[in-house]
Amino acid sequence: MCNAINCSHDDNFDDAINDIFGGPVPAEARSEALAEGETARALRANFTETCPSCKGSGRFRSYAGRVSGPCFKCEGHGTLTFKSSPEARAKGRVSAEAARNRKAVSAADQAAEWLAANPVEAAWLSEPIKGDFTFHADMLAALIKYGTLTERQEIAVRNAAAKSAARKAQWAAENAARDANKADVEISRIAEAFAAAKAAGLAFPKLRLDEFTFSLASATGRNAGAIYAKTGDLYLGKIADGKFTRSRDCDGDTEARIVAVCAYPSAAATAYGQRTGQCSCCGRKLTNQESIDRAIGPICAEKWGWA
Repeated sequence: MCNAINCSHDDNFDDAINDIFGGPVPAEARSEALAEGETARALRANFTETCPSCKGSGRFRSYAGRVSGPCFKCEGHGTLTFKSSPEARAKGRVSAEAARNRKAVSAADQAAEWLAANPVEAAWLSEPIKGDFTFHADMLAALIKYGTLTERQEIAVRNAAAKSAARKAQWAAENAARDANKADVEISRIAEAFAAAKAAGLAFPKLRLDEFTFSLASATGRNAGAIYAKTGDLYLGKIADGKFTRSRDCDGDTEARIVAVCAYPSAAATAYGQRTGQCSCCGRKLTNQESIDRAIGPICAEKWGWA
């Protein structure tokens, strides 16, 4: 009820307001509310700190000590304002790092479980990178990071792994078939010829017989001691351990021809010279009469042990 002179307030209206809010607020409750408000405002207070980059100068200095302009971190103010204290921010960083570590461990555990449950896909994902193809390595990295693959990623991985496994199975079957049908080759003569050429000082001896080119494998490679057979740039197989192992590009007829010339390399060299007019050892054209008659250069014949 208002006691002011000429008051136009309606006492009934004041009573209605009190009914709505439960009557007048006690002084004690009002003090508590004010204290809580002050605490909330204090929590919302900004924390101003000296910029660690410019040490409060607001200027950026180069390595030479010259001022290059305003500090980029504080935009030239010399101070930085935060909504929380340094201690709270440090505690938050520690908590965030711990959460990231827990998440990473959890993701790694999920990835390990997935790989264990999918051995075919795991084998494909773990294959070494060859050339520019890195899809499998990228998928493995994603799996380890997130613990799972997306639905489309998983479908792509399963399809690629299945195709890879099928190819490997096919290759294994083809290799087994080739091993079972390796042709016995009398390699003593052609091996002796290459040994004589190396002893004569030829660093990279090469022999042309029929339509094939024979050369020694690298002495430091995994096939050291083997003799490769090619036609042009096409690899046809290798002679090693008394047998000729043909490649996928070598059919049965070609294999038989290779076996035949390897058994009698000197005769095959003469036949090559008669057919092409070139020396089978060095590939040069036969020009003098002796070379033409022998169908091989006399110097080459001596170096290869056919003099």
